[in-house]
Amino acid sequence: MCGRYALDCTAGQLDQRFHELGFQFENNRQQDTSGIQPSYNVAPTNTAPVYTHHKKVRDMKWGLIPHWVKDVSKSQPYKTFNARCENISSSKMWTAPSNYKRCVVPASGYYEWLTKGKKKIPYYVTRKDREVMFLAGMYDRVESEDLYTFTIITAPAPSNMEWLHRRMPVVLNWRSKQWDTWLDESKTQWNQSELKEVLQAQCNEDELEWWQVSTDVGKVSNNGKYLIAPAKAPIRDLFKKEDKTSTSLAKHEDIPSFTHENPSAVKHDSDVEKIPNVKVEEAEEDKKPIVREHGEDAEKGLKEQLSKPKSEKENTSESGGQKHEPSSAKRKSEKQDITQRLRATKRAKH
Repeated sequence: MCGRYALDCTAGQLDQRFHELGFQFENNRQQDTSGIQPSYNVAPTNTAPVYTHHKKVRDMKWGLIPHWVKDVSKSQPYKTFNARCENISSSKMWTAPSNYKRCVVPASGYYEWLTKGKKKIPYYVTRKDREVMFLAGMYDRVESEDLYTFTIITAPAPSNMEWLHRRMPVVLNWRSKQWDTWLDESKTQWNQSELKEVLQAQCNEDELEWWQVSTDVGKVSNNGKYLIAPAKAPIRDLFKKEDKTSTSLAKHEDIPSFTHENPSAVKHDSDVEKIPNVKVEEAEEDKKPIVREHGEDAEKGLKEQLSKPKSEKENTSESGGQKHEPSSAKRKSEKQDITQRLRATKRAKH
């Protein structure tokens, strides 16, 4: 698939480059499009220069509209911005253009999106020598409107580019056998095996290179050389601590965690409850510290506690100010504790 590309030269600069390469061509640009400026975000329905197999340079709209369409306003050119090489010989849409209206589309490079989970990451593919790249294409003309439109041909991606996308545009090198065959004016009939031989997607890593770019290229209204610059991850994201109250800078899953503890090693109550053979009990209320006394004072104090009336043993809660009467079991436990301590005190005296 090829849905965006860049052409970083004016119409005049492109013509000059064609002359330098030795192109023989006739300039058929219309007056209102001859002033086309560099674009780093050419998208379907945009107008761009095309070199035809009749050796003519013409500005056309991207998204092929077949010549037999009666109402151009109802056409949807954005759906025909690519043509699969496997379907050319069998599709009514592509048969006539492949026989009589073949072309190449000059570009500085093209964009492709890598799908990673739910994310789509744009990459820019270009020539290492920064020469013009030519993408195989076809065009057509609606005579009633004098409207020229084109499409870019794609093929299954070679093994070294499948990581990026399963398809890629067919790149034709100037004066290669594939170039000469595709732009041969005398060729007016094709079978599928011939098309497959000529329209192969190739990626010579000695000629092409690629890098990740800004997601800004996804918006058609964005343009500028910065779109083809290598993307740089913001340094702040590498050191940003997790902020539970704000997600405006990045999604939670994108922020690296630099905590000193391994969260998986920390067990919460809910985790412990899931461990077999472990009984979870509620903690008892903290008991008041017992002050150890010695001698006759200790014995006297313990006797006073045993003889203290029930009403004096009531205590008041801190929260509501209401009296709380201890249970009989608790009072019995306290008496036993005091009795034991009294006996221990008497033994200590003797």
